[in-house]
Amino acid sequence: MRLHSEITIVRNSFVQQCPEWSDLMNKFSAFQTFVAAAEQGSFSGAARKLRTTASTVTKTVSRLEDELGVRLFNRTTRRLALTDHGQVLLERAKNILNEVDEAENLLRNTSASTRGTVRLVVPNLFGRLYLIPALDEFYRRHKDVTLQVHFSDRPVDLIESGFDLGVHTGDLSDSSIIRRKLTQGPLVTAAAPSYLAAHGRPQTPDELLNHNCLYGRFGGKWLFRKPPSGRQTIHVSGNLAVYNGDVLREAAVRGLGIVHSTWWAVRKDLLAGNLEEILPEYAIEGSPVSVIFPSRRLVPARVRAVIDYLVEITEL
Repeated sequence: MRLHSEITIVRNSFVQQCPEWSDLMNKFSAFQTFVAAAEQGSFSGAARKLRTTASTVTKTVSRLEDELGVRLFNRTTRRLALTDHGQVLLERAKNILNEVDEAENLLRNTSASTRGTVRLVVPNLFGRLYLIPALDEFYRRHKDVTLQVHFSDRPVDLIESGFDLGVHTGDLSDSSIIRRKLTQGPLVTAAAPSYLAAHGRPQTPDELLNHNCLYGRFGGKWLFRKPPSGRQTIHVSGNLAVYNGDVLREAAVRGLGIVHSTWWAVRKDLLAGNLEEILPEYAIEGSPVSVIFPSRRLVPARVRAVIDYLVEITEL
């Protein structure tokens, strides 16, 4: 019923833009009415089946006869009787309607099934830390889903690139894209225990100027909270700039310097003790990480399964 309603909405919208489509749908509706009248043996019976009025059925059949230039029924006071022309049309019209029903059922079943391919694009670091390690459990639950995973740290047009969904860090400029937030947290400043043991632990953001700071594609302008309610920018420097989030994280883990990153990117290293957070009292909120997809309407079950799983693996 829901699918039928969605199809009706799409059809009515398209009809307004395409007169040829309007003619086709009118003919399809006329065939439905004609077949119902033939099967029920009366216009009133067809009206009850189609949930309309007998006068509407009568007018529709008469209009179809006028368009075809033939009589389809011999009318009596008690019953309708198909003419030879009507018998020929009945067989063909039923075949057409059956094929449409089969196509609709196929689409409905395909949409409801998790079988099929899902194309998604994710940032390199997110895919490396969250998605790939969780795929074994995903495939245990959804054996019939095939994933095509693309890695990109640049914004991607999902529709133009043919992706079913993507993972996006930051705000969205396109308001038509549907977004479901996965996680968000503070910007974390961190370093390996070995680095802190060798160089000391900064106590304020200004002290970062005396440390080797590792930075990536967002540059060396690090943002911090400035008590009581302001913000401050520290222009850090260091001997290594890395334009890959995962490599930047790895460099920090190996003790090469201090890193300033989103909370979700270093969370596992903090929990494992590979990195230690510094300056937490100066941390500001980082950008949200969201799963994005082109439309909220009629999302296939296989795509919905991936979306729900992404939400699950990022819930902490």
